[in-house]
Amino acid sequence: MVDTVSVSHRPSMREQVRSWHYAVPGRRDLRIDMLRGIALVMMVVAHTEVMSVFNIFTWERFGLTTGAEGFVILSGFMLGFLNRQRLAKDLLLTLSWNLWRRAFKIYQVNIVIILIILLLSHLPWVNTFEVTHFVDRYSGNAWSLFPTTPQIKETWFNIILFLEIGPHQTQILGLYICLLLASPLFLWFLYAGRVAWLIALSLAWYVSYQLWPVRVTAAEFEFAFPVMAWQFIYVLGMCCGWYKEELLSLARTVPGNIAVGMLVAFALGMLFVAQNHTNPFMPPTLLMHVIPAADFNWFYHTLAAKNGLGPFRVINDFSLIVSVYLLLTVCWRPIERLCGWFLIPLGQHSLYTFIIHVFVVLAVSQVVHFDLWQQSWIRNTLVHAFALGVLWWMAKKEIGGRFIPN
Repeated sequence: MVDTVSVSHRPSMREQVRSWHYAVPGRRDLRIDMLRGIALVMMVVAHTEVMSVFNIFTWERFGLTTGAEGFVILSGFMLGFLNRQRLAKDLLLTLSWNLWRRAFKIYQVNIVIILIILLLSHLPWVNTFEVTHFVDRYSGNAWSLFPTTPQIKETWFNIILFLEIGPHQTQILGLYICLLLASPLFLWFLYAGRVAWLIALSLAWYVSYQLWPVRVTAAEFEFAFPVMAWQFIYVLGMCCGWYKEELLSLARTVPGNIAVGMLVAFALGMLFVAQNHTNPFMPPTLLMHVIPAADFNWFYHTLAAKNGLGPFRVINDFSLIVSVYLLLTVCWRPIERLCGWFLIPLGQHSLYTFIIHVFVVLAVSQVVHFDLWQQSWIRNTLVHAFALGVLWWMAKKEIGGRFIPN
């Protein structure tokens, strides 16, 4: 008598790869949450100024782009995506009021951060240098971000109220407030079907800044995040969020495949360029040195400028986001198992985590001297891991969530 053995069907390689694809039920796109988590990690590592293994993967290593740009683009994306749904049942005036209330709440939080730092700076046992000064780590020069001489009450009132002082780690909040205040106007263009006009006007503002750099406010954040330049990537992000479903459908067509392929190719080209960075703090063995330093510096400071958002940097921002989004779509399961448990909670609480990270940076600076020249890899990697771990734990527990916006 012959025993019959049931042979289980073993999935083919193609079936195994397809099983990795993103297929999470629900309207919330966890790929966007993971992208926001990556952007947050990049900003926290940059603001905790010690050189560690984290810097090797986050400091303009995959392109000439930073976490701040990702934060602004994805904030615009989410606002456009969510408010298109809300406008189906609510009036634009109602949504505008909600956006202005949110901007005012973040403004209040920004004021509170400034006042807390001012209070702590008067305590002799608290070292607030790292959050009250901006330091050029290459030259060692430091600039105070708070008044160093006595001021009359009216001056204090003005410089605090108009965000002319504050820690550089949270300067981008001032930009975000301005963008939120203008968002109802952007939404009106989108709701009225005048997206071409919106992009054209935003592009005109962006080009104007590239030709004639002008600060439109007296706020401190404009030195690092000029409104006229940074509004452009926010508006483009909002447009992409508004037309998310249409763009995903377009990406499945032949012209869409070609467009996505061109963006991925551009991202890979900028990946190569980034490996020729002249960052003096990065170990030379990790760089390629194919492009002459003088040529790279010219390209970096003109066509890919960091603060002014050069045109190649803008394209790199979007091409890299599209490339990583595509990678997450195709390889979601292994990536989600590897780091989703950490990045997704951070991304889902990105604004909350960003607001409190300045105090984590301040706490770390009490026991660790910030210095990018000192490459104590193990200690510094543990420092970054500790800072990120604390922020992750606070985000999971939503500590202070009643008072801190998200």
